[in-house]
Amino acid sequence: MIGHKNRSTPWILATAILFFAGSALQAQVVRYRSNAYDIQSGKYMYTENHAEHWQNGKHAYSIVTYTDPQGQVMAVKKIVFTGSKVAPNYDLSDKRSGLEEGARVNGNSVSVYYKPSASESKKSKALNVPSPIVVDGGFDYFVRQNMQSLMAGKTLTGNFTVSHRLDYFPCRIYKVRDLKFLERDAVMFVMEPTNIVIRQLADPIYIIYDKKTGRLLRFTGVSNLEKPDGSNYRVHIVFRYPDELLK
Repeated sequence: MIGHKNRSTPWILATAILFFAGSALQAQVVRYRSNAYDIQSGKYMYTENHAEHWQNGKHAYSIVTYTDPQGQVMAVKKIVFTGSKVAPNYDLSDKRSGLEEGARVNGNSVSVYYKPSASESKKSKALNVPSPIVVDGGFDYFVRQNMQSLMAGKTLTGNFTVSHRLDYFPCRIYKVRDLKFLERDAVMFVMEPTNIVIRQLADPIYIIYDKKTGRLLRFTGVSNLEKPDGSNYRVHIVFRYPDELLK
């Protein structure tokens, strides 16, 4: 029996090694950072630490940890892409104020919720949103999936949910210009409400993408993160990726 057990050990070890090696190939975490700077002053405001979790070759979910200049955690967001890349489920928790917001998508029904602070109650609403539905970080996939059409000059429209408003707003995205950014061949798009009245009140969002990889290089506009006074940051967010993601 002892001899039989010894003969089995190498096989068991080999099987275990193959199993864990296969698991490592199936599950991957891609990490990168983006720094946010105040639009007016250029002052560094916070960092977004991104962790993309990939399973079986697909982007399953992301966890974004926001940290202040001292490295303290400000907020954490989880975006789940298994149901939809463009209309994902997500939850944001602000560790400073107790603010919470998020969305759950089921077909054309989007349940959004918002809790302004730890001392206030949570509000929620079920929305019937026409297609295409765009939720939170899904806007990035919305642009990337339609990159060639946008670069060719086509204007895209989508219905963007805004959890803290418990509502959605039709928005359009179109090309502004080609440019060089961070030594990359890039293209700038603008996203703005389609309603002309709302457009007078809401700041447009400018986004710059790498033409070769389709990666977002810079976001300029209103952040989904709140300042201590309750207003939202207005920032340039510059994304930095590992070299292998920009090849």
